Amino acid sequence: MTVSLDALLPTATGAHVSTTYADWADVHDPDSAGTARDLVAEMGTELSRFRSKPGRFVDAMAARARLLPAEHLPWFWDTVGHRLIGQGGRPGGRAYAAARAAEAEHGLPVDAGYRRANALLFARGGAMPAKEFAAHQRFLAETSEPAAAHAALDDFLTAWTASPADLPADLVRRVKASAKAAGQGDEEAARLVGELLAVTRDKAVPDAVLKGATPLLRAHPPTDAVATGLLGVFPDGVTDGGAWLRMLIASGATEAMESGRVVPQGGLRHWVGTFMRMYQYAAQSGGGVARQPLPPELCDLIDRLGPRLHAEGGAPLTLHNTRHHYEGFDADVLDACLATGAEVLDPGPAVRLRFWGERSRRDLRALAADPVFGPRLERTVHATLLPEGSLHRRRKPGTAVTLLPGNEGIARLVSARVDKLLATVAAGGMAGAEEALAELELLLDGPTVDALDGVADALAGAGPAGTLHRSLAAGLPEELAWPALERVYEDFAKEAAEASVTEGEGPLPGVSGVTSTWPVLTVFGRHRAVAVAPDGVRASCRYTIPDDATMFAAHYAGGSFLVSWTAKPNPNHCDTAFWADHPDDPFTPDEVGGLVPFGGSLDGAYGFQFETQDGSGRHGGTGILRPGGKQGIDRDELQLGDGSTIWTNAVFGRQPWRQVHPLTGEREGATPLPDFLGASPATAPDTDLPLATEALQLAPLPAGLADSPLGTRDGLVGTRIHSRPGHYLLQSVDGRTARFTSDRQGQQAWALWAPPEAPTQAVVLAEARTPTGVRAYTADGTLLWEQDGHRSPHHPRVAPARHVTVSGGVALPPAFWYLLRTRDRTASKALRATTRQTADTLLAAALESPEALRATLSSEFPMLTDPVLTAAVAALATRAARTDSRRRALHQRITSPEEI
Repeated sequence: MTVSLDALLPTATGAHVSTTYADWADVHDPDSAGTARDLVAEMGTELSRFRSKPGRFVDAMAARARLLPAEHLPWFWDTVGHRLIGQGGRPGGRAYAAARAAEAEHGLPVDAGYRRANALLFARGGAMPAKEFAAHQRFLAETSEPAAAHAALDDFLTAWTASPADLPADLVRRVKASAKAAGQGDEEAARLVGELLAVTRDKAVPDAVLKGATPLLRAHPPTDAVATGLLGVFPDGVTDGGAWLRMLIASGATEAMESGRVVPQGGLRHWVGTFMRMYQYAAQSGGGVARQPLPPELCDLIDRLGPRLHAEGGAPLTLHNTRHHYEGFDADVLDACLATGAEVLDPGPAVRLRFWGERSRRDLRALAADPVFGPRLERTVHATLLPEGSLHRRRKPGTAVTLLPGNEGIARLVSARVDKLLATVAAGGMAGAEEALAELELLLDGPTVDALDGVADALAGAGPAGTLHRSLAAGLPEELAWPALERVYEDFAKEAAEASVTEGEGPLPGVSGVTSTWPVLTVFGRHRAVAVAPDGVRASCRYTIPDDATMFAAHYAGGSFLVSWTAKPNPNHCDTAFWADHPDDPFTPDEVGGLVPFGGSLDGAYGFQFETQDGSGRHGGTGILRPGGKQGIDRDELQLGDGSTIWTNAVFGRQPWRQVHPLTGEREGATPLPDFLGASPATAPDTDLPLATEALQLAPLPAGLADSPLGTRDGLVGTRIHSRPGHYLLQSVDGRTARFTSDRQGQQAWALWAPPEAPTQAVVLAEARTPTGVRAYTADGTLLWEQDGHRSPHHPRVAPARHVTVSGGVALPPAFWYLLRTRDRTASKALRATTRQTADTLLAAALESPEALRATLSSEFPMLTDPVLTAAVAALATRAARTDSRRRALHQRITSPEEI
């Protein structure tokens, strides 16, 4: 019986259970039929075993193939390939190539019908290797008349195009050769290439194919039906879509879209949005993705599509989505779309805008004029002038006007920026005025001054007397005091001076850092520690640590001190400790994560690590540290207390607060927190900001203190914070609230200060550029002052990139601000009542001489007798004078053409 070899092939849907090899052996080698069927059965078993790694399956089959007769190999390998169809193109392609290699190597006969049908099966399944394309075309040419060979190639490529496999890079060249051989020329090649590309979807199309198709389709434009298909290709892979777009333009497909003869699937707005989604970002050879410039032809096309984009109804243009899960706008494309008058979807200010600088191909006038996107463009262009890399590099001079001259919208937005800075110089806080003036000194270059009418006059009228007035009325950090702590600082400084050492390297001579056993603050140097409570010194000790210690700390607990250190480079915590009264008994604590000096929000949290009620120890996250204990201190540093119960949590722990046993400090499980401001901490009035669970603060006011500069109620102090990045709602336990917005990444607001003699004010206290520092803002975001905090060996002091003169004193950990007292109420009351006229007089005296300033202070503030406060007010006036001198110099520069 004669068996058609075509009949040995499985159907397209049955390829995964192909028995082609066994069926061939039944007819052509009956003696080996049993072995062949066993091998086919083994294929199924092995493929199941290597389902997730089909390449390993091919390797296993190669070992079997080495034992087979040569004439069996093509049929065996084709069967392997059939079963791999749908498992990714590469493994199946290896099997197909192995079958053809066996035919060529051993000179085996080839059935033309079987070869054509088998190639179609592999092509439909996306398993035809690109390198076999040329060989198959030659086979068709050798076994068929030219016209039949071209028709067979048409079928083969149509099947390939409909598969998941990417198109071969030499497709156009080979189609042209086939058409020429069939006597039909470039018109037929253009027809076939156009029809193939028109149905290509969800795959990479090599630029070589698109570039090759471009002259063909320009010379022989496709029908509108084919053009519609071409508009839906959107090639995948690493491409900017440029080669495809240029092919569309050359073929007339975009002209058909512009005229309305052709409407892409989903409409014009959907087509433009899809282009942006596909090509704003591209995968990088080294891994990851990056934004890329889009082809210039896109904006030109959008300009031509303008009337139809504007008139088309439906959803607004979506230009910010990408296929790589990033979001962003391309400024050039956004400008082109806005210029058409079409509505563009606004996803919010968090989605960034990419400005291409000198590579930008548009004037961006439409974008700058847009009320929503224009301000974002100005901020984006402004940000391009900021330094890259080192924080210590200066930003480039100029504004968005410098980079986009002649753009009225940009000039208007830059003018608003400059006006805000001038207002801060004239009537902000002193620290804010210093920052604002430093920025103005950089912004006001020649192009900006030329573009902003009246800026010189505005600068001339922006004297800082109003800022001095506001700063004095708003409160100075030097008005707060802790007398016992200040005496401890003086002792450390005196001892350091006598020893002629500079240990500490921070704002306080001899002081290396602080730790908390709230309400006790431990101040320590390299050889000494003192525990200070609100009512005086609790205890002190001396000790010796190794000279090579890279980090050290001293924690007060129950009248003694746990001294710890490490010699490791760049340590995260200490790892060796001893009790100060047993220095000859060093040990490795069980828990070491919390053996660190206070270093900001990550090291020591807010400083609420409580002393036990009986004073015998220090609460940690999982237990109580008492003298002689060797358990150490863990990282669960967050604590809340209401006088009878203590709750604990961890920074970034993302876990519920858990109550601890009052005697052992061990956790007793998650329990509800106490009411705060008469409501559950999980709820807050009038805000959609989520509760910042780890930022909650609550503690009993220590005996002997009747009030707190951060507010108190029913014997408690504390703050509740609701936030999302950059936005805060702060609520003090005394009922004061304030909303605060910060544009400084990572800056956390943590409390509300009521300046002395102004109990209803709400000054926002927030983190500074240094990890332990503090910045004070009004609720509207005006920076009043900045104060540096204690040095931490974990966070060595570096010169931050800032233009602020820090206030006197040293910022304490946040928990200890609740314990500060007013230094001199009479003086503070006078400062709150400062008039603008007094501020003018002070500024004039400061500009004249130090002697004149001292005399004016005595006459204007006779009640100012405390030397710390007197020095603080004098320093503030001196800063105002220095700011005014810089303002005058800047005015001179921008009004003198030779200076700009």
